[in-house]
Amino acid sequence: MILEATLIAVWAGICTFDLFGPQTSFWRPLISGTGVGIILGDPVQGLIIAGTLELIWLGVVGVGAYVPPDVVAGSIIGTAVGILSGEGAVAGIAIAVPVAVASQQLDILWRTGTITLVHKADKAAKEGDLRKIERLHLWGIPTLILTRAIPVFLAVFLGAKYVETLFSYVPQVIMDGLTVAGGVLPALGFAMLLSLMLGKGMWVFLIAGFVLAAYLKIPTIGIALVGIVVAVLYDRFTRHSGPSNLEPSNPGGGLE
Repeated sequence: MILEATLIAVWAGICTFDLFGPQTSFWRPLISGTGVGIILGDPVQGLIIAGTLELIWLGVVGVGAYVPPDVVAGSIIGTAVGILSGEGAVAGIAIAVPVAVASQQLDILWRTGTITLVHKADKAAKEGDLRKIERLHLWGIPTLILTRAIPVFLAVFLGAKYVETLFSYVPQVIMDGLTVAGGVLPALGFAMLLSLMLGKGMWVFLIAGFVLAAYLKIPTIGIALVGIVVAVLYDRFTRHSGPSNLEPSNPGGGLE
């Protein structure tokens, strides 16, 4: 297990670096969780858990000074626990959500601690020492990676067997409730995303998609292809028509 825990910790570090660096989507739950499944030898279960977590966190976005829940640690630990405990997505969701919130505080602590590097960089800038500024910029990367890699290693290496024992004592009615929650939370993730994206003129497309799925029984891939065609045509017809009424309705009353 120590080898698997080490590999998953390294994977967590890579995904964390991707989140704050190149943004190649390795940090997304769908990719990070599937990677955990591959490491643990169960890519199918990893993909199932990761896909569920991706739906839950679709609308999670960091805006301004707001630090969102840590989807990297939550997805990786949740997927690992779900596979190792044998409980699948039920255990994955039950662990991933609180882990993401707890790791959010660790992220805030890291950001606070690295302020010292910023002050040193300001001082180096006044002195004209560009090499020191470059070194200070790089020093933040190892500490960032360790804030995810160490908790992930400890959680996978030490915590998986305890979680399995814990779930064996959980009453069936609670497990059934977690199963229901696993179906509701993805819908909540979609709702969060739609609340950010949908403007007054976009609801018609949502209704059209619902009709295609619920009444015409068109598969998801077919609806996606129709959506691509409609999006391209709509863009071509409206590109030169000036301002439209498709701006997000901003129901939360946030930044304008």
